[in-house]
Amino acid sequence: MIYWYRELYMDETVKKHPRRCKRRVMRRRPWKKNYYAVMLASNEENLFEIIGTRQLFFRRFAYLDMYVLGLAANYENAVKLLQDMAEEVCRAGQGFSPREHFDKKDFTGGDGK
Repeated sequence: MIYWYRELYMDETVKKHPRRCKRRVMRRRPWKKNYYAVMLASNEENLFEIIGTRQLFFRRFAYLDMYVLGLAANYENAVKLLQDMAEEVCRAGQGFSPREHFDKKDFTGGDGK
């Protein structure tokens, strides 16, 4: 299931139509438009992951819980969003621990709203 961060980081393209972009990702239709999602890493040793939403078409992603922090229209913008998130975590003074800064209670359910 896909969980969305309440204050989702978005690039300029996604900010124009955030609900439409989320809906496309939720429906897992890779032939429509490919976005890049910045997520909390599923592996405890990693901090973040950037994946293309075309990968969500594969069946194994239907069984994973994914916590999406940001959504971008291309890979370069996803990297910029990741830099912004890392700076925010460092400014919060918690060291560099995104799992503590982005708590799972700050995510909404899989409905994309």
